[in-house]
Amino acid sequence: ELPYMPTMKDRIRGSVLGQALGDALGAPFEFAPPGAVREATGKDWIEGLCAFTGKPGPHGPWVSPAPAGTGTDDVRYNRLFIDMVVELGGRMPEDVDLARLLLDVYERPGEYFPGFEELGRGQFEMFEGVSRGWLGQTSALLPGIPPAILATRSVGLNYPTMAGLLVMPSAGLLFPQDPEAAYRAAYAAAFFDVAYAREATAVFAAAQSLALAGAPAEETVEAALEMDPLQLGGYFGGPYIKDNLPALLARARGRQGRELAAWLTTELRHFSAFDPYRALAIVFASLLAHVDEPLMVLQVAVNHVDRDDDGVVRRYADIDCYAGIAGALVGTLFGDSALPADMLEQVIESNRAVYGIDLEEVARRLADLGP
Repeated sequence: ELPYMPTMKDRIRGSVLGQALGDALGAPFEFAPPGAVREATGKDWIEGLCAFTGKPGPHGPWVSPAPAGTGTDDVRYNRLFIDMVVELGGRMPEDVDLARLLLDVYERPGEYFPGFEELGRGQFEMFEGVSRGWLGQTSALLPGIPPAILATRSVGLNYPTMAGLLVMPSAGLLFPQDPEAAYRAAYAAAFFDVAYAREATAVFAAAQSLALAGAPAEETVEAALEMDPLQLGGYFGGPYIKDNLPALLARARGRQGRELAAWLTTELRHFSAFDPYRALAIVFASLLAHVDEPLMVLQVAVNHVDRDDDGVVRRYADIDCYAGIAGALVGTLFGDSALPADMLEQVIESNRAVYGIDLEEVARRLADLGP
């Protein structure tokens, strides 16, 4: 039990700042070669914020060197989603709302991210084709492909990704005490997700709705994984996430910290680094193992590598995404005061300095909408 009871505004602020904190923990090392963490920190375990010194790219930090606490595309997506929610007066964006937004950012990146036009366009290029297809348009980048096919392309890939979990990690905050509505709305809005990626986006929104209402961590995960309001099961079995993740979480029980991170890395090695099942497994297992240690949840989520079939480490995985998703849920569960104040301050200052994103203002605007 918490030694205090976070208010709903505490939880919303915690979610926004927790997501940015998790993103920043992993940002310097996502897809980095083996040994990168030891070279930078002298340790083999990411436990704090580090400066970014790599090459800027559309999906990572946009300046280099960047101060510790700087976010990647993940924090930029969340800011855009929350801005749209505020513009809609607190209404959950629908599929066409998000399609128009993602396409507009691609076409006019300088309006959304002044000073970063080309990097902004590069970040949102992967949404161009599926957004045009969903809106019944053709794409100059993908000539000859009809809209109906463009609309099935996920983010240009041919397998499920974390796109929904990254674009709308705050969706569940719009549905306090109504996890089924959160599930339905997130599933419907995630037009760029395919296969069980839409289910993963919906399950996470349901979990966040439960957390916002004050449900304990174990109850939050269990209840979210029991849900199937859209009857996704069929002739050959039930929903993929609902059918498979509980068994993996049961096998993970009893493991903590480094042991858990290593075990998850091995168990999930056959899933792509971008896979939403892998992301949810890491987030939920980390949370259940450390229900009284919010920062440790983020540390377990961020310390993951990709291994080949022989067990050899190839690189660090998409760790800023795993930790950012974990932070959005942990912050909702425990509120902002449960996370280290000095780390949050560093994240707030760095994102303000680098991108002009005021995370405190973003959180305040969302919280002021009320339930």
